[in-house]
This record gives sequence, structure tokens and C-alpha cells, in this order.
Amino acid sequence: MALRFSRFSQGLAQDPTTRHIWFGIATAHDFKSHDDIIEERLYQNIFASHFGQLAIIFLWTSGNLFHVAWQGNFESWVQDPLHVRPIGHAIWDPYFGQPAVEAFTRGGALGPVNIAYSGVYQWWYTIGLRTNQDLYTGVLFLLFLSAISLIAGLFGVSSLAWTGHLVHVAIPASRGEYVRWNNFLDVLPHPQGLGPLFTGQWNFYAQNPDSSSHLFGTAQGAGTAILTLLGGFHPQTQSLWLTDIAHHHLAIVFIFLVAGHMYRTDFGIGHSMKDILDAHIPPGGRLGRGHKGLYDTINNSLHFQLGLALASLGLITSLVAQHM
Repeated sequence: MALRFSRFSQGLAQDPTTRHIWFGIATAHDFKSHDDIIEERLYQNIFASHFGQLAIIFLWTSGNLFHVAWQGNFESWVQDPLHVRPIGHAIWDPYFGQPAVEAFTRGGALGPVNIAYSGVYQWWYTIGLRTNQDLYTGVLFLLFLSAISLIAGLFGVSSLAWTGHLVHVAIPASRGEYVRWNNFLDVLPHPQGLGPLFTGQWNFYAQNPDSSSHLFGTAQGAGTAILTLLGGFHPQTQSLWLTDIAHHHLAIVFIFLVAGHMYRTDFGIGHSMKDILDAHIPPGGRLGRGHKGLYDTINNSLHFQLGLALASLGLITSLVAQHM
């Protein structure tokens, strides 16, 4: 027997037409409301949704790279970012008359185009991309990431990989050094190489940062530091210091890797969050039961977990967007 939409809830599918369609759309991702769902499959669906979203993001970003490399003027813009207008993509519209064609022919293009106001040109320039070949390489790499994103969680080192790109490619490019696979092993990101890492003198990596007069993309005013905590913005670019960004992502790596091994998961190794919270009882019981039962309250409600995640991340992203 054929099943009506929504298949995940046959009780809902028997409702009147308008109600069962709208309620089916509204609760399609409320996995707890699905028929015959078990806890294991519930978490599998949520996990798959997260990495499915990553796959879509990588696919979308690769499309941006491809269209700019194919129809944009990235290489011309790199030569003079202040005066060349960045092209997002061409306009192919058979209904464009000559006045419209002339109005939309900008940025040195031969035909009508859309100007890119999204900042992707500036982003790619900042992380060390300089040619259309770099953009096409990025397309292939992001398509590869999109294909394997369902197992990307097993790697757990994406922030470390981004730190490596910033240190080995983006920071040297900001100082006029072009690093690619053909010279990757020949160019040291720091004059002392890995020496300070193995001798415990990590502060060497923060010494001699770029000066306030550093001209981005050149060696003028450039320093040698790769991991800093300068704070504020680069006076020339009005953006965060690249060395600060690299330091931030490296710190995230250590926090997540340590936390991932410190607290217990399905393998039964590490500290139990439930035991830690249950042990937080105020002396003399002046504040009641303290944190006892808090773990079960949160762990037994996915809606509670989603609410906490949205509240915290919403606040953080709002603060970053408004103040950074």
C-alpha cells in the first residue's frame, strides 16, 4: 500500500490535506516525532544532517570559486584591488537591450556582468590565492571535501588544517612570498623552523610581528611572527591580524583535542560529565541540590540542547559580527 506524505508520521498523514502538508513540512526535521524512531537512529539522523549541511556548504563555496575563475577578473583585481571592480559572474540575458548591456558592462569586462559585493575576492586574496589556477584548485579541493564530508568528523582536525594553511600559505603571501606545492618544503614559515617548538621556546613564534606600516602582499614592513596575540585590527587592511587568526585556530585545536580525550564518550574512557555535575553540591545544602540531575535534564531533551546551542552561538556570532 502506498504511503501518503508525510511517511515519517502516518497519524499526521491521515489529517486533512492542508493540515497534513503544512504540519509535515514543519516537523520533517523534528526527528523525535517520527514513527518508530529509536534513540540510536535518532542521533544518527542528527549527525548525518550536520555533515550533510557541511557538504552543501562546500559545494556552494566551490561554485563561487568556479564562477569567478571562469567569468570573473580575479587576476586583474589582484594587481590593483583599490581601483579594479571585482566581477561576480557574467549576465546572459537575451532580453537585455543595448542600454542595459552598456549599463552592466563594468570592471573591464567585454559584456554585461554583476559586480561582486560579497567580499569573496578579499577573502581569497587574504588567504593567499593569486591566480585563476589557484581558484580552480580550490574548486576541486572543495568538491573533494564535499564528497567525503560524511566522514569528516572522524578526522577532527579541520581547524588544525586551516591553521596550517594560514601559517604556510596565507601569512607568507601577505609578506610577498608565493608558496605552492612546488616550493612548499623549501620555504620556512618562520626563520627558526620547528626549533622553538621542540625546545619549548614558543614565544619566538610571536616575536617580530608585522609593523603597523606593513603593506599587505609585500615585504615592506613585514615581520617574521606567525602566531601572535596583538588584538585590534591591522591599520592598513582594517581586518584582524592574520597571525592572530592563526593563533586563534591553533588554540581551538588544542582545546577541542584535549576536551575530546578528557570527557567520556561511548568508549568509557575519561571523565563522566554526569558524575562531575552530580558532585557539585553546595556545602550544607544551602543552595538545594546544586547541579544534581542537571545532566539528565539536558541529556534527555534534544529541544533543550538545541535551545542552549542556539542561545550561546547566537550570542557569540552576534557579538563577533557587531564588534569584530
